[in-house]
This record gives sequence, structure tokens and C-alpha cells, in this order.
Amino acid sequence: MDSKAFTSPQRQSVTGILVIFAASLYKIFRIFWAVLIYFIIQQSNAFSFIYVLIPLIVVILAVVHSYFSYRNFKFHINWEKEEFVLTKGVFSTDFIAIPFDKIQQVNFERGILERVIGIYSLVIDTAGSDQKEIKIHAIEREKAEELSAILLSKKKEQHENLDVAYAEEPKEDEETQWTHKLEIGRLLKIGISSNFLRGFGLIIAFLSTLYNEFSRLFFEDEELLLKEAGNIPLPLESFFIFAILAVILLLLSVFITVAEVLVKYYNLKLVQTSERLHLEMGLRTNTKVSLQPRRVQIVSIITNPLQKWLNIYEVKITLAGSREKSAKSKISIPGLEKGATRRIKSFLYGKHTEEEKGVFKPNIVDFLRRVNFGLIPLIISYIIPITIEEVNVSEWLIFAVFYTISMLFYNFRMFKSMKLTFSEDFLVKSYGVWSLVEQTTEIYKLQSVSIKRPFWYKRRGLVNVSLHTAGGDISFRAVDEEILTYMNYSLFRIETSEKAWM
Repeated sequence: MDSKAFTSPQRQSVTGILVIFAASLYKIFRIFWAVLIYFIIQQSNAFSFIYVLIPLIVVILAVVHSYFSYRNFKFHINWEKEEFVLTKGVFSTDFIAIPFDKIQQVNFERGILERVIGIYSLVIDTAGSDQKEIKIHAIEREKAEELSAILLSKKKEQHENLDVAYAEEPKEDEETQWTHKLEIGRLLKIGISSNFLRGFGLIIAFLSTLYNEFSRLFFEDEELLLKEAGNIPLPLESFFIFAILAVILLLLSVFITVAEVLVKYYNLKLVQTSERLHLEMGLRTNTKVSLQPRRVQIVSIITNPLQKWLNIYEVKITLAGSREKSAKSKISIPGLEKGATRRIKSFLYGKHTEEEKGVFKPNIVDFLRRVNFGLIPLIISYIIPITIEEVNVSEWLIFAVFYTISMLFYNFRMFKSMKLTFSEDFLVKSYGVWSLVEQTTEIYKLQSVSIKRPFWYKRRGLVNVSLHTAGGDISFRAVDEEILTYMNYSLFRIETSEKAWM
């Protein structure tokens, strides 16, 4: 390895200007899209030079910003101080220096534009520190792989027994154990059986935003707006119209969910070798990640009744990471069969016993607490029929009954599903209403244990426990104080284990 590589300041590929320019235009469009549509509609009535001038000015400013952002973005390696150095900025300059021992993982990402012009983005993850992740856009593949290898090889030299992970293709001398590819048909099944209520929420949010923007642009007179709104027939006036709209929204929700799954997980490929897991996926942003078991903190297996019937499971791997980047520290692998989830757990955990030593369920007090909190919005909503004449108490009662039944059903399902299980090596938390989640962590990887006892728990012999890992917390409320014996056992395993926790 060249010890003088990257000594002098390096710039991104010249095509990086194009990537920055496209990102700038996209951000501007997201902010001013409603105004832009308004201008286009108005232009159809009367042409004005300002409709050409404003977009032209925006494009020129984006070009200037992209050029100076590219010119000021430089990176190099300070071999004497053993750190990666980055400077960036347009109007002000940011200077960032990352010691080699702070680097946890290096990944490759490629957006659609980057794949078209044949460049990569290099993401340097500094999990466990206050420093945010560093992303170098528009870098050639050879340079990206060389820089990745240098950074993590230096880290290995400093921490000889520490496993590190970086994005790379499986080496020829690494024996492939098994491969999982997510076919289009299975992707469609995931989209159809996933939580399409999120897609429904996105539609409602979009329609609300559209209504607010256009009402502000076209109906400056509030009285006129109310008058126009009054002419629109309410869906509830006709059950037939309401049913059609509900079906249309449901189909759109499923379509959005399917499209989101296709974009995020397109061409997903998981390869297990003797040393690590290699994962590549994504259409809009193609991501490559390689990881070894030591950085894994929590493994979650997720399914729902429909997916379970289709033999579809998702494995979500939580890595060691800072609080600020908790979302970035999670790797999701969907579309797995039950046998594949066992293979992943076997690879990550090796041969460990999972024989149950203690199983805990929450006390009924936890269910009552959830119900009490759920009743607060209902009580507050009673203000509506009191203050708004158009809404009478009988209409509010229909809503109240529906909400109460739904809330009780949801909280009862959650209460019945919650379970905390201890074995000799593992801690497993299970919960879920529709989506069923099973979180597993190795006991020796726990960082600390917190125990809280509100005064009203003391007579019942209950406690709240939180088990802290480098990838997040596992909490359990209103559990029998007998669990304290297992908390002491966990602390004993933490103190006596000679294994590195990450």
C-alpha cells in the first residue's frame, strides 16, 4: 500500500459539479414547486418575461453555487497525525479532521445520475463519536476503493483485534456460503403486504399541502374561499361516493407503498462469505455495505400475519452508532424466507444456546397506563362540539365510540404481545399489533442497565427496566421485580466477558 497516497489535497471528479448542480435544483424545486405551478398556469393566460427571468436567475445561481462548492471541497490524509482531513464550504469553510480510530465503516452509494456518469459517493461513518458522517460525492471507483482500503487498514493496525467493515466486492479467496436475491415478484408481494397506511398518510399529507398552497395563491379572500368550499359536496352525503373515494385512496396507498419498496430495495443482493455479509440494493440510491458480526448490536426480525402466510420476513440489523445517526445505523434486508433469517442469525451469533431461562410479561398496570394516555386525546376532542356549532354531540359520540374501540383493541394487542426473554447468551424482546417484531441482542454487548421504580409500583413489586446498547435501548415497563436477578446476571456477563462489544 502506498504510504504517500492522498497526501496532497484531492478534489472530486469534475463531473461532481453536475451532481451538486442537480442536487441544488432539486432542493429549490421542493421548496417552490407550488409557486412554479402557479406561474405556469398564469403564463397560459398572459405571457410575461418574468416567468423566464426568474428560472434563469435560479439556474445561474445554482451553477455558481455548484462551481464554488466543488472548488472548495478538498480532502487528503495526514499521515503524521493519522487522520482523514476534509475542507468544504461556499461562503464559509468547514475544516473536519477524523482520526483513523474513529472511523467505523466506509460504504459506497450511487444515485441514478452517478450511475449514468460512472462515479461513486463514499460515505465515511464515524459511529460512536459526535462527528456526523462524511460523504464525498463524485469520486472515481478506483480512487474510492483505494481510499476505503487505506482508511480501514490503518484502523486495523491501531486495533489489531477489531473487526471493521467497508464496502467492497467479495474477494476471490472468500468462500461464498449462500446468496439471497430479491426478485421483482417478491418485491411486489412485500409492497402489497407492507404497511400501506403510510402510503395513505402520504396521500393525505400531499392533498393537504396542495390545498393549502393553492388556496393561498388563488383564494386570497377568506370569505370567497369558504363560499367555494361550501359548494363542494361532502363525501359523507353519499355513501356510494365515499366508498369509491375510499377504494381509490386504498389502491393509491398500495401503489405508493409498492413503488417505494421497488425504489428502495430494487436489485437487492445479499452474499454471505466466511468473513462478512455483503449487501447491495437500491434504484434511486444504490448502496453497498459490508459488515462483520462484531459491530452488530441488535437484530430484529419483522413480519405480519399476511407476510407470515407468504413466508416473507424482514431482518433489520442495528449497528453501533451515535444517537444522531440512529437511522443510518440500521440495515434492512426484506423479502427473506424463514430459513434465511436463521442463517443470518447463525452467521452473526455463531453457536450459542438460546434455551429460555426467564420469560417476563408486563403487568396489567401497563395496559391501564396505555389506556389512560389514549383517553387524553378523546377528552380534549370534546371541546369540538362545544365550540363549533356545526358539530353536535351525537356526531362526536360516533367518533368517540369508534376511537375508543380502536384504541382499546390496539393497546390490548400490544399488551398481550409484549414479552422479554433471557437465555444464557441472549436477550429477546417481542412485541407488535400488526407488524410482529422480535429484537435480539447478545447480553455481553449491553453497555449498561437502568432500573426505575415509580412510587406506585412499590406495593405491586414492579419496575421499569432499560437495557442500553451502542445501537439503541431495549425498554420494558411494569415488569415483576424478579427480573432484577437477571439484571444482575447481565451486569455480571458484561463485566466478565473478554469479547469486544464492537
